[in-house]
Amino acid sequence: MKKPTLLLAAAMLALFSGCSPGEHKDGHHNEEGEHVGAPALVQLDNGKKWLANIETTQGMQSMAQMVDTALSNPDATAVSIKENLLSGFSEILDKCTMTGEPHEQLHHYLVPLKEDIERLDEGNKEEVLADIKAYLATYKNYFE
Repeated sequence: MKKPTLLLAAAMLALFSGCSPGEHKDGHHNEEGEHVGAPALVQLDNGKKWLANIETTQGMQSMAQMVDTALSNPDATAVSIKENLLSGFSEILDKCTMTGEPHEQLHHYLVPLKEDIERLDEGNKEEVLADIKAYLATYKNYFE
């Protein structure tokens, strides 16, 4: 298997380890295999934004603040930034209370974010943080 394929598989496994098959603590179901394959593009709800739970929106805002802090602190290491962002990402998954199509669209949104976080290292820190910042700014285009 090629290295990019292995990396994508590892990223997908890590992404959905917090959103395991079966029933979430809030009672909605996630069928096994539901998130396999390339991420789909986020779609609006017939031209309207999806309603997200407050914890998800707060988690996205928190991650945006983490990125801003990291960008303003050149001494912050990519390792520590990545750990903080992954922790924030996991918290969003842990507090997931969305169901149905809004839930699916959130996961479509989160896959590229997780991929960006995973590629963060010392050699590309500023570039990847700028990408993450720009991507997080699009959250409000799809969710309210």
